[in-house]
Amino acid sequence: MKKIFLILAPVLLITAGCQTIFNKPAPNSTINSTSTTINVPANPNLSRQKFIDSKYFQNSYLISDDILSTQAKKALTGFQISKETMPDGSVKISLKATESGYQDQQYILKAGQMLYFIDKNLGDDSGSEKNQGDDFGIVVDSSGYIVQ
Repeated sequence: MKKIFLILAPVLLITAGCQTIFNKPAPNSTINSTSTTINVPANPNLSRQKFIDSKYFQNSYLISDDILSTQAKKALTGFQISKETMPDGSVKISLKATESGYQDQQYILKAGQMLYFIDKNLGDDSGSEKNQGDDFGIVVDSSGYIVQ
């Protein structure tokens, strides 16, 4: 939330012939200033990116659905996936590393969010992962923006 401060001061406009004088108080008068704070919500989409426009989209596989596609299963080579519904209704998705060189990954999805697994080199997943640094998850909100 950004705050914008406006300073409001009464302005006396005096017109004398063709001459106009601004911001001049009348003789023996006082100027009362008022400060007002207006809360302006920051636009959350300014720094966010649509997933479909990201460099990761073409190598993504939806893994938050109950049923995984054949390609998603192939992309997950080197990981075991598990899902757990939390008390607040969110879903915790854990990716347990099953091969050395990987690290466990964990994601919390709020209602409407989806988890995509990125594997830039799907062809290297023929039973043994050769490119371990290209596999990670991206959380996408219900509007299609990358959350994490």
